[in-house]
Amino acid sequence: MPKKLSPSMQDYLETILDLSSTDDEVRITDIANRLNISKASTNQAIGGLVKRGMVTHRHYGPVTLTEMGRSEAEKIRYRHDVLKKLLIDVMKVDPEVAEQDACLMEHTISQETLTKLVSFMETYVVGREETEMPEKTYTRLSDLMVGTKAIIKKIVSSGSIKKRILEMGLTVGTTVEVKGVAPMGDPIDVLVKGYHLSLRKKEASLVLVEVV
Repeated sequence: MPKKLSPSMQDYLETILDLSSTDDEVRITDIANRLNISKASTNQAIGGLVKRGMVTHRHYGPVTLTEMGRSEAEKIRYRHDVLKKLLIDVMKVDPEVAEQDACLMEHTISQETLTKLVSFMETYVVGREETEMPEKTYTRLSDLMVGTKAIIKKIVSSGSIKKRILEMGLTVGTTVEVKGVAPMGDPIDVLVKGYHLSLRKKEASLVLVEVV
């Protein structure tokens, strides 16, 4: 990425990701209404994201995240969710206030502090889940049948692999549903936070879940 994304561009990417999880097509009007910004300003911002290779957009057509844009949007959404969880679960902030403050925090605190907060919350959540439920009740995501829904309870990995899994939105407490499995069992199509995710079987085997 040639230049760091501005906070407003990050908001646009996050908004497009959220809208695409519920709508087949995301239009300029949808984005403008969600962010309470004029269509003219939204058009200009989307044009900037097109130049960066983050989205595709034809005149009067839908706005679609590219692979790079979706990856970046998922990272932004993950940071937001972690900060919101920190405020609600640890600091006992009202959920509505936490939602607003998480939006502000993800853009204003330093990357170093943000990284350490994310690391703290990952340790906090996993530690709490391990205390609440014995590991013998866990099932590997890779072992679920098509159509099965489950809640993520633990990521049995570390380092770059764990980071990649978390950045895809597979965080502790998230509900997932297996939508399909390739003939040879790899990859696995999983629905998470409203969007489809293609997981290698090896990656899915590192995600422990509780069937709901």
